[in-house]
Amino acid sequence: MRIVLLAACGLVLTGCAGSASTNTPADASKGASVVAAPGPTNGWCADPELNDKQVTFASQGGYLAAYLLGEARAKIALVLAPQSGADACSWLGWAKQQAAAGYRVLAFDFNGEGRSVRGITGTFTPSGDVAAAAAYAREHGAVSVVLIGASRGGTAVLVAAARLTPPAAGVVSVSGVAEYMYENAVQAVPRLTMPVLYLVAKDDSPAADDAQAMYAATPGERRTLSVVPGRGHGRALVTVGADGSAEASAAIAAFLTANAKPA
Repeated sequence: MRIVLLAACGLVLTGCAGSASTNTPADASKGASVVAAPGPTNGWCADPELNDKQVTFASQGGYLAAYLLGEARAKIALVLAPQSGADACSWLGWAKQQAAAGYRVLAFDFNGEGRSVRGITGTFTPSGDVAAAAAYAREHGAVSVVLIGASRGGTAVLVAAARLTPPAAGVVSVSGVAEYMYENAVQAVPRLTMPVLYLVAKDDSPAADDAQAMYAATPGERRTLSVVPGRGHGRALVTVGADGSAEASAAIAAFLTANAKPA
């Protein structure tokens, strides 16, 4: 096992998408009311270059809006889950960097948020949306999937990874909290078997304590806890110029290189 205490600043988590690809909800054939998938939007994320990268896919009775970057031949996909109050556009800068590095990158809006459309009936969980995104990435050529989430997205990727089949190649929780929307990551992580990175700022409360608890509950030697300076949270933790952003960038890069390096 590794606990990495990093000391001092360059990764931007900001993001968005274009032409829509859709799946049909499972209950469509039963004549149930089915929400319509959102169509492509010119200049989504204020980036016209992404107009042809927008996709949609079914999740929990609704549709998630997302963008898909990188070459179709890329075999490793990074699935990016945003923090509360943010959407897929929050990952754009970093997503473009990773696509240029050889990854396929799928960033999505959670159910009922941003451009995504919530189902008419039933309940949904953030982890269910993560699982749907991972399945979509695999359906479109990914052999391996790494789940990466910020804050509530960090909680969601941990819970999703505990039951995902096939399993993820790795999980990165950036400022993930122990519990969100009745999903408990501390209870889920004992089932994790893949490499896991817990990334958090030293003075970010309660996320710092939650990261320690989740790290302690994660079995095996494939877990890493990276604590960086400052109090940045989620995407703010890895914004250029913030305390600890260089260390955060290095921690994620090292994790991906060790566990999911593109061919």
